[in-house]
Formats: sequence, structure tokens, C-alpha cells
Amino acid sequence: MGEEFTALVFGPGLAPGGVQGTLVLSSLGVEVSAQGHAQRVDVASIALRKIGFEKPGVEISWQDGGETWAAHVLDHEAARRLLAMPSLAGTQKAQAFHANQQRASLGRKIGWTVLALFILLPAIVLLLLILNASTIAGWVADRIPVEQEMNLGRQAFAGMSGSLKLKDEGPAFDAVQSIVGKLTKGSRYTYDIHITDDPTLNAFAMPGGVIVVYTGLIAATKTPEELAGVLAHEVQHVELRHSIRGVIKDLGLRGLWMFVTGDLGSTMTGQAAMQLTSLKFSRDDEREADKKGFDALVVAGIDPSGLPALFRTMSEKAADAPVALISSHPLSKDREEQLRSRVASLREGRFEALGFEKWPPL
Repeated sequence: MGEEFTALVFGPGLAPGGVQGTLVLSSLGVEVSAQGHAQRVDVASIALRKIGFEKPGVEISWQDGGETWAAHVLDHEAARRLLAMPSLAGTQKAQAFHANQQRASLGRKIGWTVLALFILLPAIVLLLLILNASTIAGWVADRIPVEQEMNLGRQAFAGMSGSLKLKDEGPAFDAVQSIVGKLTKGSRYTYDIHITDDPTLNAFAMPGGVIVVYTGLIAATKTPEELAGVLAHEVQHVELRHSIRGVIKDLGLRGLWMFVTGDLGSTMTGQAAMQLTSLKFSRDDEREADKKGFDALVVAGIDPSGLPALFRTMSEKAADAPVALISSHPLSKDREEQLRSRVASLREGRFEALGFEKWPPL
């Protein structure tokens, strides 16, 4: 005798929704009984089909005199035991049934995985952006054409220039133009220099080569080489695209998309202007601008000792009043010492003094 299973039986003369009955599987075949009706069929003559979803059962069906009979074993555990019985488990039908089950299960897992990824994709993208903000911003920045970057810098400057007292003429302007010209020979950027009449000790660079220098900073420098030091540092922020990378990170996904597509509307320009004037560079950016700025001074034949000397001047000034340049370019003793060490390693007498008759030129 085989094991008896509870089944919902369908067939001629039975209710369309099926009736409760029993199913017995043995070496003699499959025997189904319900409401006085009994059917016996060889295992070789049956068909198997999964029914249900989360915990599926199994349907056994067969043909008798041209009419279809079926028995549904709905209980998942009972169906599993039924399929594992020796008289059924070794048949090709059972093996094909299991193979279909495995494919269906894999398909469901893949489907749920795809659905989960689709639902979670915005959160995943945001998390990746946060964790890899510098790398992603660099990747995006490197794909922005120089012309577009220069256009952005000039648009942003135009949006903020109304708040500046520009003084783009005279000895101070000429001095800054001359020094920047020496530092940017062969650059892919066309630099746009501005002087603003403001006692604040500050200077900043915008994407694409816009550099703004405050008269307060020029007045605070003791030598032209000190001003050259800060200008070399700012030029390298442009050349290394630090500003545009910082804006992409700070403005987030919306800014990233607009930078890539070139959709720089008035709102975007205004936001970029605010970000650019208050941007704080990372420690790595500052160290890189120091190193490359020092190299640029040497290549231009300008004494690089002005760069660490400027650090000392800024530190002295900051003791009396806040220095805007320090808030956006935080100083450190380590950075000053590294620059002084590089100066000490250079041979003496290889630099000529910058030829300005009066300093500061204000």
C-alpha cells in the first residue's frame, strides 16, 4: 500500500470547483477516490504541474476516455512527500517537474532582485555618491570641456560681480596680471583677472580661470614673491579643477546632472556663485595646490620662498583679525614646514627678484 494524501479532485460528474477526496500512490499506479468515483491510472500516463505560489502544491492529471481528470494535493509538505516517493521520483516526469521548479525558483529570485534594485536604485546611487564623492566629482569634472568650464566661471562671476568694487586698472592690477601671466604660460585656460577694492585679506579662483584678488591681501604682502605665492596656489586650484570638483560635490546630484548636460540656468549659476565664493578645499586639495604651485613658481623663475612666507604673514594677521583667505584655505604648520623644507633644498641665486619699483603697488 502507498501513502494516502488528501486531494481536491476534478473530473466528469464532479462539482466544477472540485470535491474533497483522496489520492494514493503505489507501485500499482495512482488511485483517486471522491464521492463514490474512483480512478486508477499508471504513473506513466499522468502529467505533473505546480499549483500555488509561495508554498506550492502539485497537480496530477490524466486522460480517461477522452475526458480529463485531475487531483490537487494543495499542502506543500504533502506534495513534497508525494514527489519524493520511489514510484514517482525516478520518472522522467518527476525529474522534469523538479527542473522546472528550479528554473521557476531562480526566475523568481532574479525577478525579486531586479525589482529590489529598481526600488533601491536611487538610495544606492545616493549612497555611492556620498561614499565616493571625490572620485565621482573628479570623474565628472574631467569630462567637462574646458570651454564649458570657462563659461561657467564667467557666468558665476557675472552673477556676483555687482557686489564687488572692481578696480581692474592701475599698478595693482598690472602687477597681478604680470605675475599670473608668468605662472600660466602654456595653460589650456584663458585667465580673467580682477581686483576688488576691499580691505579683506582674501583671494579666490573660480572654474575656468577667473581669479579675484582683494586689495587688502595685496596690501598685506611684504614682497611681490608673497603675492606670487598665493597667486600660484590659486592658479593651481584652477589647473587641477579643484573648484569645479568641489562645486559638483557640494551641489550634489542635481549639480552633477546639470554640469554633465550643460543645463546651466540662472538658478544653477546663482548657486554656483555662492558655492564658489565660500568653497573650502579639502586638505588633499590644499597640499596638492601647494606642491604644484611651488613647482610653477620654480618653472616661472620666481623665488618660491614667498609661498611659505605668505603663510607666516597670514598667521600673524589672523592673530589680530579673521583672515578670509585662511577660512577658505586652512593653514597648517605642517604645510608651512614642508614648503620651507623644499625652499631649503633649492640652490641659492637661481631666481631674480620680480621687478616692481614700489611694493605694495597700491
